[in-house]
Amino acid sequence: MAFNNVTGKTITKSKMLTVIEAIESVIRNNTVPINSENFTLTCDVTGPYDTIYWMKDNMHLNMTHSVADPHMSYHVVNNTLHFTPVTLHNDGTYQCVATNQAGPHGSPKYMLLVNYGPLSVNISVPDSAKLDHFVSLTCSADSRPDCNFYWFLNNKTSAALKTGSVITFLATKENEGKYTCKATNPVTNITKYQTKAFTVTAHASALRSSSKGGLIMLGMFALTVSVLFN
Repeated sequence: MAFNNVTGKTITKSKMLTVIEAIESVIRNNTVPINSENFTLTCDVTGPYDTIYWMKDNMHLNMTHSVADPHMSYHVVNNTLHFTPVTLHNDGTYQCVATNQAGPHGSPKYMLLVNYGPLSVNISVPDSAKLDHFVSLTCSADSRPDCNFYWFLNNKTSAALKTGSVITFLATKENEGKYTCKATNPVTNITKYQTKAFTVTAHASALRSSSKGGLIMLGMFALTVSVLFN
């Protein structure tokens, strides 16, 4: 506001002030990432924005890789990142960045870990065991997250003999049989089996005593474990 000395009138001047609202962004997902299935990440933005771009492991996500690399199949539609499908190659830390005239705003980091498996199941046994001594079989699986393990004997699957990755029993004739490990991923709902046959075999050998010249029969026992694949 100013006063004009010639006319004696007050002169008013004004300026337009533009207020740019700050924005916030956050990544959301509605499904669980499972290997070889479609998966999406959505960038939710609070406030008006001009553009959105995505970053992985602190680097701009290169959209050309989704065409050149068959393991990196993804594309962006509006504010959503589509994986078609998501694979283990997509593991990493993601951010979406929304921009307006006030500047860019990066979302909190989202750690993507793709669930998979079990891809394989294995039963391991000790190198040696003695008759009437305890022996343990251990079941393992390549999986994320860890599998739930169930043990069965001689294909009796109505009730689990034992749960957990390790089963321990006495090495006796009564405990011979086919031990099956069932591995189930609680997220992917994939189940795989592995079976090993456990047997106790008795062998006899004759040794001559140098003092008496007689034969002494000694019982020699061995444990035999063979793998049976379903």
